[in-house]
Amino acid sequence: MSQENVFRKIYNELIDIPVVDIHTHLNPLQLKSNNLSEIVLYHYITTELVTSGMPQEILNIKDPNERVKRSLPFLKNIKNTSTFWALKRILSNLFNFEEELNENSFNILKEKFQNFEKNFNGINFLKERVKVRKAFLTLQFTDMNTIFDSSFFTGSLRIEKLSKDISLDDLRKLEEISSVEIKSVRDLGEAINTIFEKFEKKLSSVAISLNPSELILDDYKENHIDEAINEIKTGKQIKPEEKVYLLSFVVNEFLKLMKDSKVTFQLMLSVERPVVGASPPDYAIVVNEPKQLLSLCPLFYKYRDISFDVISASRMQSHELNVVAKNYPNVFVSGFWWYSYYPSIMNEKIAERLQMLPMNKWCAFFSDAYVPEWCFGKSQLVKYQLSLTLSNLVEQNYLDMELAIEVAKKLLYENAVNIYHLDIT
Repeated sequence: MSQENVFRKIYNELIDIPVVDIHTHLNPLQLKSNNLSEIVLYHYITTELVTSGMPQEILNIKDPNERVKRSLPFLKNIKNTSTFWALKRILSNLFNFEEELNENSFNILKEKFQNFEKNFNGINFLKERVKVRKAFLTLQFTDMNTIFDSSFFTGSLRIEKLSKDISLDDLRKLEEISSVEIKSVRDLGEAINTIFEKFEKKLSSVAISLNPSELILDDYKENHIDEAINEIKTGKQIKPEEKVYLLSFVVNEFLKLMKDSKVTFQLMLSVERPVVGASPPDYAIVVNEPKQLLSLCPLFYKYRDISFDVISASRMQSHELNVVAKNYPNVFVSGFWWYSYYPSIMNEKIAERLQMLPMNKWCAFFSDAYVPEWCFGKSQLVKYQLSLTLSNLVEQNYLDMELAIEVAKKLLYENAVNIYHLDIT
């Protein structure tokens, strides 16, 4: 069988394999795009447009259609990127738009987009076109009243605003929601316990994104946390060491609460933000800090009854992270995040993980999408590249066809169900 035929056979199988989307920014109350700007100017694309020369002022135009229209002349500079590849699949496969995307064809695209959106049902679209069986929603601690269909969605509670990024407003909201006046580290622990209890039944993960320089310590000074709370309440900026202790305390408190639950801890690593002068809207770059990963190993061991799913945007960190996952039964790795959502990096990571890790130790997909259409675009890119890598491994006699399909099912669906203890009916 030729390599092309092997690829086609695997790809045709993968297209119908269901997926679990373990990291999204979807809004369950508005599960559709409000306008073309939310699709054409998805932040991955906008960063590329600005760094290619598009004036930043275009991003501030209030009218979304005019914003898109003004950006179109700059698209010619990014037609080679994989993000644009995914955008083209969205436009052609969903909107039936096959023209060159420019100012002359904009009205045609707008009309086709409006026709597509007329009878759009977000959950049905995700189930039928993207094959999603479960999608994670990014929740803040202030989102406890968010209503969503729990048979399809589950929650991922972000805890940056309860720890390293906590502000006076956040502290006041935490006091209000928890009904705890926070004056000390003990009060903060009580408030966190209340938050977890209120959210637990809605969650499959607690998540945090750490800058490369940020460490989580096992041994932290409670009196420093008291001082940090006092400084926040008086409007002062907390000291760097107090921030580390505060972060460490909050993460450890959540992990203690998670011991008897089925909630997984999701760690996002290697992105430094904000970085002054970096291209908006991201203002972020990748930084590899080996010491951070090493500092997390005692945490993985201490809470060895809890599953940790680690997501990194760094190509350099991939091998180190795989070695950690190889050594700790409760540590898993997932997906291709942000600055690693490119075919060359995907193919390298897929091959490396398949050769280094048991096939149940990682997940190949999440979308990081804000609208359902980008869940489609990202899934198309991942399934295409996964098919390419698997077909290459079959050609090399490293895998046979049957094992390649078995692996794909695990990476796209089965592993996420098991790692996150999902109940899918």
